[in-house]
Amino acid sequence: MVKEKSEVLLSIHNLETRFGSRTIHHGLDLDVYRGELLVLFGGSGTGKSTLLRAIIGLDKAAGGSIKLDDEELSELDDKGWREIRRKIGYSFQSGALFDSLTVGENLEYPLREFTKLPAEERKASAVAMLARVGLPGIEGLYPSELSGGMQKRVGMARTLMLDPGLILYDEPTAGLDPANSKMIAELMRELKESGKTGILVTHDVACALSVGDRIAFLHGGKISVVQTRSDLDKAPDERISAYMNGEIE
Repeated sequence: MVKEKSEVLLSIHNLETRFGSRTIHHGLDLDVYRGELLVLFGGSGTGKSTLLRAIIGLDKAAGGSIKLDDEELSELDDKGWREIRRKIGYSFQSGALFDSLTVGENLEYPLREFTKLPAEERKASAVAMLARVGLPGIEGLYPSELSGGMQKRVGMARTLMLDPGLILYDEPTAGLDPANSKMIAELMRELKESGKTGILVTHDVACALSVGDRIAFLHGGKISVVQTRSDLDKAPDERISAYMNGEIE
């Protein structure tokens, strides 16, 4: 269900981002409603992942406004960004696990960095989170001992350790077999049902349609169209249809 505008959690206005001399986004506007999962479609090189990185401050915006709960993120100092990153989870496409740490230590890492929880509580939280993502008992393994699908789920588990209100999913099912893709989609659906807000960047049309509340299409540095799932079923925009049919890479 599409939320009312009074429930906007994340508001992006007139955003500009650059990579060297190249402008990626210019005049990009997008609102994300509290409790929804918004899917971001767009061709290769249109800056979908760059947008996620700008939201969490990994890439600095060249202009415009990004507000989370009415707090302007572009004005934050290092301390401010540290606090914001407790509220925003980023699920990296690669999983981004530390190879030298066990699975359990990977999950404990954000708790060591951002909380004062004692070691036993950190370990217990990691064990509980692994069970939540369907991977109980693997806390002593290393990332190299896991399949690609397991690494993705461990990466998502680490993203959830600080209980963020907003989760950024960057191609969470890329390279996975259908069974693992289904598990990831089910986890995203469960998180949405628990009240989490999400932005999903994906080329996986089946996953997007199974979990998304709205579909936004990024083209020419801007969001060119946004449709609800019901509108998409009734009268899909031709750009979104072309993307879903593989006519736009």
